[in-house]
Amino acid sequence: MENISEFLYGKDYSEKLDKFNKSIDQIHSEYNREFDTSGYFTMQTHNEKGEVKLDFDQDKNIPTELKDKVLSTFNEIWK
Repeated sequence: MENISEFLYGKDYSEKLDKFNKSIDQIHSEYNREFDTSGYFTMQTHNEKGEVKLDFDQDKNIPTELKDKVLSTFNEIWK
């Protein structure tokens, strides 16, 4: 199967996810080696509620600017 997210959640979701991932990759490129950008947030998709949720790992010392950029990007795309 070519695009599992499109199959599971629909084309609109898949397009938003692609846009979000590209934006996050760009943000992460700005933090090259300054902060470990792997695994500091989790996205949850609730099919029945039709919503996507973003949670930050409270155990990581995430730079405020990075967190703000990710949250802003998330809200711009998913809200």
